[in-house]
Amino acid sequence: PTGLYECRSVLPLRPRSQPPPQALFSTYRLPAASLPSAAQLDEWQAMVTQATEPHALAQLRTLARRGSGAAQAALGIALVDAHEPGLRDEGRGWLETAAAADGRADAPAARRARLALGKALLLGSGDFPKDYARARALLGAAAEQGDPAAAYYLGLIYRSGYGIAADPAQAAHWFDVASRADIPAADFMLANAYRDGSGVPRDDARALALYRRAAEHELPEAVQTLAMAYRNGELGLRPDADEFHAQWIETAHALKHPVVAP
Repeated sequence: PTGLYECRSVLPLRPRSQPPPQALFSTYRLPAASLPSAAQLDEWQAMVTQATEPHALAQLRTLARRGSGAAQAALGIALVDAHEPGLRDEGRGWLETAAAADGRADAPAARRARLALGKALLLGSGDFPKDYARARALLGAAAEQGDPAAAYYLGLIYRSGYGIAADPAQAAHWFDVASRADIPAADFMLANAYRDGSGVPRDDARALALYRRAAEHELPEAVQTLAMAYRNGELGLRPDADEFHAQWIETAHALKHPVVAP
């Protein structure tokens, strides 16, 4: 078993004390033909995120209020980190609404909203007190829908035991799911698991391959790990001073251009 059903059964995606989103926003669904393209929604989302651009904000609000799940998710993601508390509250409301959708047409939007909301509740902020149980439920639902970033964060929950007992095997499983989607941070975490024999059989060759793949994406932790492996003769490598120095230089470069978190 993957543990996903376990995630789904922990608690509902929205606290019972909160009113359902349908009580707050219109349930009318726009015909697909009247919706803007995904590229247009992404552009408006970026404009609102970067500068709370009025026209883009108005367009997304109009579509969100008319029931577009894609617009609700885009607006929620754009506003949830806004400077104004009122906008942040609005953003969370739209994320809650989009995350609660269960129709097939709204599945991609629900997945995006569940990832964003789950990450916020896992990592915590002033407006998002940490709620590990609900984060696990949301990320588990998004991972079930095929979101690799959600799988990565689910792996972190199981690895560190956030709100539950640590489960190295479940952590390795979800890191593997995310790694298959080319998420460098997941490559690194899965490499650690193989190196330590945590949840998977110890396998230095597999760990080395994963570290190298993450290093190719300039993940600083992976480049540094390779440098130390060359210095100390680890992971089946022979000590190599030239490779150590080369990787150490790459580490400095990677730190200046960090990989964006999934």
